[in-house]
Amino acid sequence: MKFYIWEKEIEFDENTHQLKFDKRIIDPSIRTYYDMKELYYDKWDIDDDKWLYFMFRWVYLNKEDEKKFKENNLRYDLTVIVPEIIWDEFNKTYWHYHPKKSDWTKYEEIYEVLSWTVIYLQQNDNEVKYTDAFSWDKVVMDEWFGHITINPSDEDILVMANIVDDSFSSEYWEYKDLKWWNYYYKTSWFEKNPNYKNDLKIVESEEFFEWWDMYEQFLENPEKFNFLH
Repeated sequence: MKFYIWEKEIEFDENTHQLKFDKRIIDPSIRTYYDMKELYYDKWDIDDDKWLYFMFRWVYLNKEDEKKFKENNLRYDLTVIVPEIIWDEFNKTYWHYHPKKSDWTKYEEIYEVLSWTVIYLQQNDNEVKYTDAFSWDKVVMDEWFGHITINPSDEDILVMANIVDDSFSSEYWEYKDLKWWNYYYKTSWFEKNPNYKNDLKIVESEEFFEWWDMYEQFLENPEKFNFLH
């Protein structure tokens, strides 16, 4: 399949699962069912080696762009989530959240949908927020929320980009004893996690930036993304 970053055509090779452009080939990091199965509501006899999504870190169109991102201590990544239903749950990323900064706030992150449509779920101790987003929409992951990304399709590949501060690693352990997530997003809507005693408030969230390409927006005005630090 093909998609675009700032008018540059990028190919995701569905056979090799590599990114290809300008005679360059980029290999992914891969999440398998083995990595993910503890996050699903039901556990089924699925091949542990089944590939669910592909992560491409530090993706830049040229050396000049790479230099500008690094000078601003930011990283541009791509994630490709294949269309898959695990029993009756849509394919999703691994739930995670961001660590605290020196001022005791937490890092935020901005996502952009490059192809197809997506559901973002964000959760803290008080509420769950969900956002439907479509191609070229941008959504900010709030600082006090963990989050996951869902590909709500059994036919279409989801491609999304993110820009994030490059000085930290995501964290995964919070809520692990409660089996991770207050609600599971199934093909028939939400299913409550029985390990949570109280309902969390589900609210719809719309946090869209300007519609034009996020990569281009950064190159033209890096200071616009200082909130990510």
